[in-house]
Amino acid sequence: MRLASSLLPASLLLALSFPAAAHAEAKFRLAVFWIDTEIEPEERVRNLHFTYLVTLGADKKVREVIERHPAIRRAGPSSQSREAQLGEVDGGRALNQWKVVNENTLVRLTGCPSHTFAIWLRTQGDRSCTASLEWRLKPGFTVYESWGSGRSRYRKFAEPTWPSAKCEVL
Repeated sequence: MRLASSLLPASLLLALSFPAAAHAEAKFRLAVFWIDTEIEPEERVRNLHFTYLVTLGADKKVREVIERHPAIRRAGPSSQSREAQLGEVDGGRALNQWKVVNENTLVRLTGCPSHTFAIWLRTQGDRSCTASLEWRLKPGFTVYESWGSGRSRYRKFAEPTWPSAKCEVL
C-alpha cells in the first residue's frame, strides 16, 4: 500500500544543493478530508477536514501550520504549528516526521500505536503539486486507534473512507 506524496520544486532542490540559492523555499497548502467511523467508545461517523500550510526551507527545516476545521459550526477552527528538520521525529502521543522520498516527493508520516498515517506530496514542476492520503495498520492490529483529545480518551475506528487531498503551490 502506498502513502500520499508531494514533489519538491526544482528551485527548492537547487537551493538545498547549492549555497548560492540558499534563500529559496517551497510553500504548499494541503486541504485534506476523510470520513472515519468510530467503533468505540461510541459508534458515530466523523467528517474530518484539515488544512496544512507547509514551508520547506533551504535550511532543510519543515515548518507547518495545521488547521482543523470542525464539522460542528459553533466551534471555530483550531490550529497548531511546529518546525523540525527533515527526517527529525517530533511528537507526543503520535510521532510526526517529514521525509524526502525523492526529488519530486515529500511524505509526512504520523506514527500512532496502531497505525501509520501518511500524506504524500508530489510536485510536477515548480507550480503544480498533488497529494494523497494513506492509513496502514501495524501488525497485530485489526482496528485503528487514536487519542481523542476532545474527550480525553482513546478511540477506535474503521479504516477511513472517501479520502481526498488537494495541493496548491504557494
